Amino acid sequence: MSTRKPLKQLISEHKTAVILALIIVVGGSIGTYFAIDYLNAQNPEKITLATTTSTYDSGLLDYLLPKFTEQTGIQIKVLSVGTGTAIQYGKDGNADVILVHSRSREDDFVNVSLGENGLPYGIHRACIMFNDFIIVGHETNPANLQSGDSITTVITKLRNAIDTGNMTFYSRGDDSGTHSKEKALWAGIGVVPATRWANQPDKYTETGQGMAATLLMTYEDVDAAHEGYTIVDRGTWLSFYEDYISLNILAESIVGEDLLLNPYGAIPVNPVLHPHVKFLSACRFVGFLTSPYGQTLINAYRKNNQILFHASFGTCNHNCSCSTTTDEITIWTPFQAEFADLIV
Repeated sequence: MSTRKPLKQLISEHKTAVILALIIVVGGSIGTYFAIDYLNAQNPEKITLATTTSTYDSGLLDYLLPKFTEQTGIQIKVLSVGTGTAIQYGKDGNADVILVHSRSREDDFVNVSLGENGLPYGIHRACIMFNDFIIVGHETNPANLQSGDSITTVITKLRNAIDTGNMTFYSRGDDSGTHSKEKALWAGIGVVPATRWANQPDKYTETGQGMAATLLMTYEDVDAAHEGYTIVDRGTWLSFYEDYISLNILAESIVGEDLLLNPYGAIPVNPVLHPHVKFLSACRFVGFLTSPYGQTLINAYRKNNQILFHASFGTCNHNCSCSTTTDEITIWTPFQAEFADLIV
């Protein structure tokens, strides 16, 4: 049976971690204690999480969040959107915490110089988990992607097949983490899709929708003249692939490459910039995700006996070339304590 603790007790227990996190932002004790005064005044019973469609569509949140609520009493409202929109919600103070997958934009979110009035939008990133991106398409595979192709070879083959009219690439086109990864892969071979295939939807279609809808459009494009391809994170694919039986994985990470790896980070919104956000409750949620209990839950979540996400707090350097700092470990370890006695 879980034991819920009063807010003041939790602030007292985590005071050092809260102060350390906030000193990074405000650079002094006056601003720190000013922010903590807001924490005392807030109702911690409900927080808003802005996150990607992949964490929602995969079913991971439906699996994790009830366990967090059972232990803490904190309800979580989920805003399931693309990474770009989730980050904007955080910037605007319309979420208490974000969980996204676009490392460069996550770094910008916690960068003082890119915030407002010398304050970053988020306090500190925590590496939560990773999976990888894959390229899916129809069995006929007009781009002739082969097992063992490097990602540079894969993207080059896709470009050539698009140019010759043999296929249509379906892009999220929604500023999501998946869309960002796709654009980065094209950029690696000097291609800007919006320029190269402008106004040619039979070659390159921006759906402007989530991953499930984009997969459906790819699945429905069975015209032999230009069958569909798309990029998708493996977690979402494993949640939907049985619905799209004519689609197959045609390209994925090969040994020695990490360009398709897909790390996810959680970041509480800065309470000094947005005093109404429930910072301590958001920190407790990040503590849950990064705790041994939360990390074990993430690894235990499966669809059709396959792992959708790999927990990676503290090991991102080794697992997905996603830098982990000493500060990251120091700040989040105290928030994991209330979950220390829980087992999966």
